[in-house]
Amino acid sequence: MTQLSVRRWTPKHVAKWLKEEGFCDYVDLLCNKHRLDGTSLLALSEYDLRSPPLELKVLGDIKRLMVSIRKLQKQNLDVLEELGLPYDGHSPTGSGGSLDWLCNGDSGRDCDSTDTAPVGEEYHQYTNGKYKQQTRRLDPEYWKTVLSSIYVVFVFGFTSFVMVIVHERVPDMRTYPPLPDIFLDSVPRIPWAFAMAEACGVILCNIWLLVLLLHKHRSILLRRMCSLMGTVFMLRCITMFVTSLSVPGQHLQCSGKMYGDMWAKLQRAVAIWSGFGMTLTGVHTCGDYMFSGHTVVLTMLNFFVTEYTPRSWNFIHTLSWVLNLFGIFFILAAHEHYSIDVFIAFYITTRLFLYYHTLANTRAYQQSRRARIWFPMFSFFECNVNGPVPNEYCWPFARPAVMRRLIGAPRSGGCLLRCLLHIVLHRSLPLFSLVFLSHKLTAISPTTVILGKMAVPPAYADLGKSAKDIFNKGYGFGLVKLDVKTKSSSGVEFKTSGSSNVDTSKVTGTLETKYKWSEYGLTFTEKWTTENTLGTEICVEDQITKGLKLTFDTTFSPNTGKKSGKVKTAYKREYLNAGVDVDLDFAGPTIHGAAVAGYEGWLAGYQMTFDTAKSKMTQSNFAVGYKTGDFQLHTNVNDGSEFGGSIYQKVNDQLETAVNLAWTAGSNGTRFGIAAKYQLDSSASISAKVNNASLVGIGYTQTLRPGMKLILSALVDGKNINAGGHKLGLGLELEA
Repeated sequence: MTQLSVRRWTPKHVAKWLKEEGFCDYVDLLCNKHRLDGTSLLALSEYDLRSPPLELKVLGDIKRLMVSIRKLQKQNLDVLEELGLPYDGHSPTGSGGSLDWLCNGDSGRDCDSTDTAPVGEEYHQYTNGKYKQQTRRLDPEYWKTVLSSIYVVFVFGFTSFVMVIVHERVPDMRTYPPLPDIFLDSVPRIPWAFAMAEACGVILCNIWLLVLLLHKHRSILLRRMCSLMGTVFMLRCITMFVTSLSVPGQHLQCSGKMYGDMWAKLQRAVAIWSGFGMTLTGVHTCGDYMFSGHTVVLTMLNFFVTEYTPRSWNFIHTLSWVLNLFGIFFILAAHEHYSIDVFIAFYITTRLFLYYHTLANTRAYQQSRRARIWFPMFSFFECNVNGPVPNEYCWPFARPAVMRRLIGAPRSGGCLLRCLLHIVLHRSLPLFSLVFLSHKLTAISPTTVILGKMAVPPAYADLGKSAKDIFNKGYGFGLVKLDVKTKSSSGVEFKTSGSSNVDTSKVTGTLETKYKWSEYGLTFTEKWTTENTLGTEICVEDQITKGLKLTFDTTFSPNTGKKSGKVKTAYKREYLNAGVDVDLDFAGPTIHGAAVAGYEGWLAGYQMTFDTAKSKMTQSNFAVGYKTGDFQLHTNVNDGSEFGGSIYQKVNDQLETAVNLAWTAGSNGTRFGIAAKYQLDSSASISAKVNNASLVGIGYTQTLRPGMKLILSALVDGKNINAGGHKLGLGLELEA
């Protein structure tokens, strides 16, 4: 029973727990008569034990039972938080009752009253002095949320205008060189780092927007975010206006810029405001150094995400902190701010957030006139919020059937977490390679994975794969090829491949060893090629979460000393197959991203490549397809200029056919091909293909014995039968 979650306890489990704690006399009353389960046991208070219908009479039993219940509550704090139940570690009938103050400054009850309601909950007092627990309700007060939104929009606009003013007053770099800074003087500048810092902020913003969307008390959360963000940025307006620091780096070509009349200044302010002050949107400013606005946004988003998600969501909290800290590092590595700018921004943001929430959660100072004078905005926005805001979740709109199948019950924390990460993946793939999702996958074959009844869509590179295999597999024109695969008793796999090009006489070969540590989901791969290139690959699969695969790939050439590395992430689940690869390059990493969504056989995918060194999208491909058991249709558009498509059909168990078509914009040439594969028997098959250039390919595959396969192929130029130039191919595959 100790391994079973308390939330799943039945009255029988509660009865067993009572007997173990020495309360056998109350098993019949609590479990049989009142059907107390695990959730209701956690919610039980001393008031419930004393009041009808239980009305326990033995004071010692009441106290001892409450001590045991409190121990159980302490062991399940995360469950209490998800259920929205308070836990303060003290007796609920203590004398520390809280005062509920209204917006007019009056208290909810007489301060001189000796009767005290239980702490942490709202109660109604009867004339006989007893209390009846009432359902706690947090008023969303939408009109206050609208006011806070107007406030933060105004502050952002005012900040943009102040940034224009300080740009006019930026010190001359020739007279005032960059100030000494330990970090900036010690760490070389990374050109692409500031773009990565803003990418971290965008990902954090996406996570926060989804938490806000799914949170039951989203109006209160948005109000707090707007009031805090507006206040910090108003303070930033003052600090960057009163003191102008010199430019932190020579790479910043900053000089005092005069905008002329007020209208020109307002136009520039609107441009900064509409671009959110981000370089990713083309906004470049100077002089706004004390203190860092990017650090403020990163830190504020991080604290709101971690505050308003359950404690058990450890991954989200870790990811949020990683993005926050890496974003701060990237700001400094880009030499866009002094270290003191970042430090003060982080300190002010965290202190203000903690002070605000400490006052809001404890309500300790709301009875004070001094608090209403020094914190008027806090007193106004929080006067009707009674205590901490529980982390409860619900959908703000009626869910369509697709979302219902995808995510499940709207109040399930785990389902909401999966929804959160699923959408963050779609929004953030082009920006970062840290993508982690949660669901259970069950493999049914090497190429197909299902969860429940919905198949996982293929990877983008595998769209139209069946048709590609008909055209490519079983052929080896102009090559003599040998493949050998073996596996030792210890589980180490060896793969040796060699080929000789008949036309160039060039011989190439590779030696690959692979070891799988299944217990930890690890795969180690070492590869050597005849070009004297060494490669190492470490793969972790289904360990961080089911369906997630992380790969670290490095290559090294001893002759030239050239090194390269790549980080790959891939995730598969029902309706979605996505991945991100990042080429590690000091000049600026190149990010490759792809995602495929599927529903009821229909597939849609997108593939991109973003060069951070050039801040340019170098590849952008789209694909749409339809897939059933024996028929597949695939179309694609590459970079808006290459158009292609393919059709695959399995006519019967022996015959498979495929057709492909390709066309390039600006060219009249259209490429067209037809291919087929026929299984002669269980050990032999023949393949044939022809294209519009009259190139005819024929292949024959024969399984000589288990583990030994012979492949013969030929390519004939139909337009020049007598001219020669035809190619033959021979391949042998050995596996043991």
